[in-house]
Amino acid sequence: MELQISEEYEELAIEWQYQMIQILKDKLSKFGVNEDKAKEIVGEFAFDFAMLHDQEEIKVNGKSYKPRIGFYDFGENLVSSDEESNLHEYAFGSTIEAYGE
Repeated sequence: MELQISEEYEELAIEWQYQMIQILKDKLSKFGVNEDKAKEIVGEFAFDFAMLHDQEEIKVNGKSYKPRIGFYDFGENLVSSDEESNLHEYAFGSTIEAYGE
């Protein structure tokens, strides 16, 4: 497998975030959470989760790591980016889109 740094990364990351938002939206609906409250929860979660990805670090066994999403194309390539990501900028807009507004 070869790591491919690609401009395609941002588009893939935004779609990944949107699909995650859809999953959370559907689960909250399944468990009867009021739609207005669910939309608020989804937006806040998506933003905080994106901030973890964009600007935070995780520590494991005394080492620090920056989260990074990679997208395997079912062939030879793992698409990623070496630039700062800005998923947090899309979180609320993607939530609004998921709720059809």
